[in-house]
Amino acid sequence: MQIWLFIFGLAIGSFVNVIAVRYNPAKFILNREVLGGRSACPKCGKKLNWVELFPLFSFIFLRGRCRSCRANISWQYPIVELISGLIFVLVPLALSSNVQLLTSNAPFIHIWLLVISFILVFETLLVVSLIDIRLRLIPDETNIFLILLSVPIIIFQKTQFGLVSGSFLGSYAALFGFRENIWVNHLFAFFFGAAFFGLLILITRGRGMGFGDLKMAAALGAVFGWADILLVVALSFIIGSLFSLPSLIFKKKGLKSLLPFGPFLAMASIVVFFFGHEIINFYFQLFPL
Repeated sequence: MQIWLFIFGLAIGSFVNVIAVRYNPAKFILNREVLGGRSACPKCGKKLNWVELFPLFSFIFLRGRCRSCRANISWQYPIVELISGLIFVLVPLALSSNVQLLTSNAPFIHIWLLVISFILVFETLLVVSLIDIRLRLIPDETNIFLILLSVPIIIFQKTQFGLVSGSFLGSYAALFGFRENIWVNHLFAFFFGAAFFGLLILITRGRGMGFGDLKMAAALGAVFGWADILLVVALSFIIGSLFSLPSLIFKKKGLKSLLPFGPFLAMASIVVFFFGHEIINFYFQLFPL
């Protein structure tokens, strides 16, 4: 099953690359130009055949070069395909390792709907990261899609399964409140993400953050809930600092002129999903209450 999931994830990763490369801000993210037409070499324009289109393995077989003009193929393609394949394998493993999920009496279809919802969340974050890196913007469609995905996640993860008390922070989430009503919990997280980044935009007058970052933080709040979004935001700034600090020191440029912030929010979301409880547990061991 994991092998087939990985292969299918590679194929979805190839589609993610197509969306990210062909995306036009003036059009809907999934338009005819994105969905139609065969892939071609960006250098010589030759249409690619099936041998050149097999995800990841074609890159390895062709040694990273176009079969016709021998131009180098961007490493983005195999890396994104590999990440997508790992998402399809690791997300189900991470969710199935939860004891409450395994011992729940929920229908099998509900468990897989939860798994699929989170897979779609991380595939969407992959698309967002690539587009934000290329164009320095985050499509509204992706944020709306994340908000829509939060609905099945709330229903199947938290109200039915009680997955780690409804949080990837485990029992530590109880310290932050809003555990009585899961819908209020996620609604508060949504407004926290919007308010926090809105305050940053106000303070920096738009030089530090953009409204795309605000919308994405709000959407992630709807997906992860409170207090997970708090850790997502905190880690996004830590990760962003690690990537940006060398350039800030040596090039003396502003943070906004260096790197888009969407990928940092995406990376922080992945870390919280897989290691949220371990991180918060380590923190409270250093600073016990």
